[in-house]
Amino acid sequence: MKTTRLSFIDLMRGITILVMIEVHVVNSMMDYSLRSTGWFQVVNFINGLVAPSFIFISGFSFMLTAQTKLESFRRLKYDFFRHLGRIILIWFAGYMLHIPFFSLDKCLNRATWVHWIKFFSVDVLQCIALGLLVIFLLRIIIKSDRVFLAVTAMLGLAAVLPAQYVYTIEFERFLPFYLAAYLTPVYFTIFPIFPFFGFMACGVILAWVFIKSGEAGNESIVIKRSLVTGAVAAMASLPLMFYLKDCAGLFTDVRPNILFFTARLGILYVILAACYYYCRFRAKPSSIIIYPGRESLAVYLMHLQVLHRKVLPGGHSLITMYPNVLGFGACLLVTCGIILLMIPMAMVWNYWKTRYKYFGRLAVFTIITAGALIFVLI
Repeated sequence: MKTTRLSFIDLMRGITILVMIEVHVVNSMMDYSLRSTGWFQVVNFINGLVAPSFIFISGFSFMLTAQTKLESFRRLKYDFFRHLGRIILIWFAGYMLHIPFFSLDKCLNRATWVHWIKFFSVDVLQCIALGLLVIFLLRIIIKSDRVFLAVTAMLGLAAVLPAQYVYTIEFERFLPFYLAAYLTPVYFTIFPIFPFFGFMACGVILAWVFIKSGEAGNESIVIKRSLVTGAVAAMASLPLMFYLKDCAGLFTDVRPNILFFTARLGILYVILAACYYYCRFRAKPSSIIIYPGRESLAVYLMHLQVLHRKVLPGGHSLITMYPNVLGFGACLLVTCGIILLMIPMAMVWNYWKTRYKYFGRLAVFTIITAGALIFVLI
């Protein structure tokens, strides 16, 4: 059971991280004229599942971990600080990806207001970090499982149900913009907590049900019900959402709409169930997907360096050399090339982390320390 649990989570996360690479390549390099084609709408919808999937699986994975280390968390032992440190690392990485310049002097003297707005806008990593911190603290403070789940469910509903109204509030008028960015898609924010925290809350709750059913030997029943529930939710929500948006014209922005949430959550349930059944009946998935899934944060950071780092002739990066000029086929080739770079990196990183107990922590500390020194000195 333990192997199946770990494998199907890694499989879903691995699929998500590989599709995410395609998303970033397409958004940065594909010709804008192709976005009006019918097939792109399908691609765009699939791409729109990436962030909800990451957020959902983060909540699911947290619950699997928390149930085995709960006492250590509550006694503020090593596991508590290690988990808190990982949350802080995710948060830190989210902001560092948008730092105006990798130089303190340039940040102080050359960064504009637009640079800082981009820096403080909320992307998927910040959304995940905030959500995990809230769930982590609640799990420590609330000892009753039922109360914890009830509070998590209420917070999830509070993120989803009023989202359409919340999006009409201009929080930036009375909150600092670095806080307002967590609530609605102001400035360059893409994934505020309304409604995206709802995906994490659902991941936490489903994981708890999965754990308890596994203890009773009924985990396959939970997966089967998740599959059916997800399929029904998706098939009921998607046609209605597109009708109300495209035909009735009742709304234009689908993100805060509850049908957006239920449709994508239903599809995530189906994907999770499919990954579970694959791992159950086909044993361990390919390392091509498993290792990027296990080292998703490292792959997330490194593939963005490949895309954005200006190391090509003429001081170009990949996206400045081919800025929205490629066809979809060429974008897929670039995606495959980046994936081929990421797989061995993830395998080597995972090998050293698992073979040597403190390698990962020492390496991360060394990278951050060296980066901080370079940032201050140049």
